Amino acid sequence: MPPTPFQAIIAAEEGKTVEEYDYLPYFYSRSFDLSWQFYGDNVGDAVLFGDNSPTSPKPKFGTYWIKDGKVVGAFLEGGNPEENKAIARVARLQPQAKSLEHLKTEGLGFASNM
Repeated sequence: MPPTPFQAIIAAEEGKTVEEYDYLPYFYSRSFDLSWQFYGDNVGDAVLFGDNSPTSPKPKFGTYWIKDGKVVGAFLEGGNPEENKAIARVARLQPQAKSLEHLKTEGLGFASNM
């Protein structure tokens, strides 16, 4: 099992060689009626998708961040476990984005089809 980032830092300070590790930034909140997850980096152009109406009984919306033609970050509010795994996969793989409009139209389907 690869070391955690903290273990890798300690090992490097001790002069030990460490194997590479795969790190994906991850933030989340489960406060009140909100349940969102964010993976990756929030740099570049942001594309909002989904239903973010404050009058919706169960809004589900998200954002992709695109930098240098790649999706580098993904946020989802109101997603189920499978959908949250899908946005994590997008942030990890950093696929090419055809266009900002394509991502807006595809929305969560873009992540689910990866």
